[in-house]
Amino acid sequence: MRITIVWIFTYSMKAEKLINAGSLTEQRESRRIAPLVAIRSPKKSSQQETLTKLLQQARYTEFGMYHDFKGILKSMDPVRSFQSTVPVTNYEKFHDDWLHRAIDGESDLIWPGLIRYYALSSGTTKGGSKFIPVSESMLRQFKKTSFQQVSEISTNQLGASLIKSKALIIGGSTSLRVKGDIRIGDLSGILAKNKSWVFSSMSKPGKKISQINDWEEKMNKIVEKAPKWNIGVIAGVPSWISLLMERIIKRYQLNSIHEIWPNLQLYVHGGIFLEPYKDKIDKMCSKPLFYQNTFLASEGYFGYQKELNNPHMTLLTKHGVFYEFVEAASFESLRYGQFEDVKTLTLNEVQENVPYCMIISTCSGLWRYNIGDLIVFDDVASRRFKIIGRVSYNLNICGEHLSEENISTAVVDTGRRYGAEIQEFCSYANRKTNRHEWYIGVDRSIPESEFEVYLDERLKQLNDDYYTSRKFILKRPKVKTLPIDKFYEFMAIHHRIGSQSKFPRVLNESLVRKWQAFLSNGNTFSDDLEGE
Repeated sequence: MRITIVWIFTYSMKAEKLINAGSLTEQRESRRIAPLVAIRSPKKSSQQETLTKLLQQARYTEFGMYHDFKGILKSMDPVRSFQSTVPVTNYEKFHDDWLHRAIDGESDLIWPGLIRYYALSSGTTKGGSKFIPVSESMLRQFKKTSFQQVSEISTNQLGASLIKSKALIIGGSTSLRVKGDIRIGDLSGILAKNKSWVFSSMSKPGKKISQINDWEEKMNKIVEKAPKWNIGVIAGVPSWISLLMERIIKRYQLNSIHEIWPNLQLYVHGGIFLEPYKDKIDKMCSKPLFYQNTFLASEGYFGYQKELNNPHMTLLTKHGVFYEFVEAASFESLRYGQFEDVKTLTLNEVQENVPYCMIISTCSGLWRYNIGDLIVFDDVASRRFKIIGRVSYNLNICGEHLSEENISTAVVDTGRRYGAEIQEFCSYANRKTNRHEWYIGVDRSIPESEFEVYLDERLKQLNDDYYTSRKFILKRPKVKTLPIDKFYEFMAIHHRIGSQSKFPRVLNESLVRKWQAFLSNGNTFSDDLEGE
């Protein structure tokens, strides 16, 4: 079926009204409870309205009654009352206090009704995967945002050929594990089960291939089918999209991916920094490829890049998420789960060019939840921002605080000096020697001592704190190069190949031991790669 972008836009606007409306019961409930909310100002901001709606909907849940949501709604300043009443939390604490009961099937606990879907996400400090709640309300928000994003593609003047093409979406398996009334699996599987027929008709690889659990088998099937598809958009994590394109080109002996997909114009990416993979992807294309960054997580859809000529994303403030922001002075407290003295700012209190960690409250029943991502606002008025890394991926010994963005930029720029496309690498803070140690995946011989010098100089240019630390305490970085396949072998051993999986850029002490043992004699452990 051929569906034009214009038609999608018209359809999506109608659908968005239905999605926003919710069920008839919810509409009646909303009208019934409206008098409970005291109106203190003539007009609330979109974020104030979002918080009010979240509190209204959850006030009769066990969590809402325990934290007196009804009282918060009646207070003179619901936002401040909410912040002083509900503690900041992380996955481990929230799981132990509340979430484990919801996963076991309890209703009306953290969000009204039974939460039927849980998305598996990266491992925790205790090992194993996170079970992130995905409520019916959040599913509606995912649909709303997806329609909105697709409808805006027509305004970006990508060309008429995109209209007749399909989107190749590379995600995890769509098969879900059943636990009573609960369904557990990859977010892509949950979204596929609840996907609109509009998107089903315009996307590949199709239901049968999407259900395959084995990543190698799935990739082989996609490579086999590739010549039969007219692909205009690709979506997925850069590391695996890069490898998929490389396989297709090699299998069919192509000079460019555009020989098989001449209408390919847009790559929708997210999950990890694009920069280490962009040069390689560009070289596999004979036509310009537009890139659109997204901030889509199991916890919610927080933003996407609205202007293809501007790499910054726009924060979505009317999509079922209330945001708070923590300043850099409290990053260490967040990293170690010490939340008592953590102060948060609202969206109207943040400043431009200042790093913040995001705290979210959502329509899936996550309340003041530390998602761990670090962002910087480029333009507060337009809510325009970029991701600079994660709290846990901060490389620091004596106050240098290298962000994931600093790390990625420095490695990629240094690699370019040698004509090398460095896609996989990792580092850790060796406090015994007062230096950062780096493992760089390469496809050619590179002099490690020279690489160390250039990497060090680039980091000094990117981060003033690093420059100062190098003057007095921090020693020059130590670099070890190794075949890039070593990174993929390690991930395969830990069952982290494909989909949303990625090799951590910054290793903690436990993962350092596993990585070094693997490199020295192939020994490893059976628990998850990101389970520390």
